[in-house]
Amino acid sequence: MSAGFVYRPHVETADGVFTPDLVLDRLVVASGNRRFPVSVERLACGDAIEVVGDATRGQGAVALIAASAGALLGIGSDHVDGALADDPGRARQICAKPLARSVWRFAEIAGHLDDILLRTETLDAAGRSRQTGIALSAIAALPRDGAVPRATVILAHAGDDADAPPGPASVTVTLEDRRLGRRLAHRYAVRVL
Repeated sequence: MSAGFVYRPHVETADGVFTPDLVLDRLVVASGNRRFPVSVERLACGDAIEVVGDATRGQGAVALIAASAGALLGIGSDHVDGALADDPGRARQICAKPLARSVWRFAEIAGHLDDILLRTETLDAAGRSRQTGIALSAIAALPRDGAVPRATVILAHAGDDADAPPGPASVTVTLEDRRLGRRLAHRYAVRVL
């Protein structure tokens, strides 16, 4: 059993960027109205993950991360194994959960969630692309007050991961704050073992 995941986010503020060390010991994936506990060992900050088979799917998610000075908001992906669609808990436990390192303070964006768009682009091995987007205000699983238990990260998305195309070669997740004119982006490759 892991003691925790050491996360070193790049917190982007009006005063500059700083990089604290956070130890996360709990991961919850919130999909629609359902919540799934996932081993914190599944978190990954790299630019590639490895999967078994070509039935996996990547769904961009907003990441709400506990921090001593207030919650942080970033992006990640709820990568799942589509072959286990009948068991959504196991489907989530099997795959890594990519997490971007760049984040914002939740308090800086809490008042304008309608102006922040979460986008996901998946690209398959043949070069075909699919894009989806949603305003943060439409993600029911995202706590509006930014409250997150100590040492926890919540990956929340709209809950339509069954619509994500299977077998992506890469997934790009972006978060665009149209009011403050800033953007977060994270791309990861998917390697089939």
